[in-house]
Amino acid sequence: MLKTHKKTLSLVILMLCINKTALAQQLQNPALLNAVNSQSNEQSPLIKGVIPTLVSDDFLFLEGPTWSSQDNAFYFSEMNFASLQALGPDSTIYKLQLPNTITTYLKHSGTNGLYAKSGNLYNLNHNTQSLSKINIKSKTNTVIVNKFDGLSFSSPNDMTMHRNGDIYFTDPNWQLGERTQQIPYTGVYKLSNMGVLSLIDATLEKPNGVALSPDQHTLYIGDFSNRVSKYTIDENGDISPREDFIKVTSPDGIKVDSAGNIYVSSHSKGVINIYTPEGAFIDKIELGPNVTNLAFGGKNRKTLLITTAKGLFTLDVKVAGLAN
Repeated sequence: MLKTHKKTLSLVILMLCINKTALAQQLQNPALLNAVNSQSNEQSPLIKGVIPTLVSDDFLFLEGPTWSSQDNAFYFSEMNFASLQALGPDSTIYKLQLPNTITTYLKHSGTNGLYAKSGNLYNLNHNTQSLSKINIKSKTNTVIVNKFDGLSFSSPNDMTMHRNGDIYFTDPNWQLGERTQQIPYTGVYKLSNMGVLSLIDATLEKPNGVALSPDQHTLYIGDFSNRVSKYTIDENGDISPREDFIKVTSPDGIKVDSAGNIYVSSHSKGVINIYTPEGAFIDKIELGPNVTNLAFGGKNRKTLLITTAKGLFTLDVKVAGLAN
């Protein structure tokens, strides 16, 4: 009986070791771990077993992706931090036609964030320190606004647009370059559809990604304090004070899908975390360090274009993103 007991005990120990080894291998494989997370979470908008596809890694620092329904293409910015930095990094806008046809759209654009709407590429421009718009056909860039209370913005970064035409944008100072910062804070602004510019929040540390909920009543903003805040927008367009919403390490670009799920790029962690409208974590997309931003596009807006400090990726998902 004693020998039988020892054999049984040895078998149990062996099985525990095998399970421990398998778990360790799984944790070392982010794509596998992500697939397992998706399979065990019915709320996830990710497709089981589908991982990001590298389109190209022949780039410098990428940012600001957007989908243009006018010409069925993505646009994104590339910033060259090895260039002269007097006015921030030199930028180029590229155009991607799925699955992998990339062309140069506009050199020396000075752009970071982009937002395609009604035949225009709205752009957050560190060169001119402005919110501007480029006519997609003519490539003419027009400054919309570049000052608040007579002072120049620092380096506008990202924007979103309400369905009523109001624009919400962030102005950190990441690409200030050699210029002196005139506004003594890094702010979030609203440009109304009537052309009225107002300050939403002057308390955030380098505000970055910005997005709206499907019903357009909640505004999400990430900042360098490792958090995503939310603001309520009422029927008159008035905005409530900031509320703490989600803790995220170095949040960058933010997007929302049609179910209200919130995708937040964690720049230093190299992941895109996905949360429910209530702020509960449901899944993540793992890519590696320096994930910057993302945009929904393609057929039925179910393809994500993801930008990083070097690589450009696509990922098909189950839930469509919000249209611009």
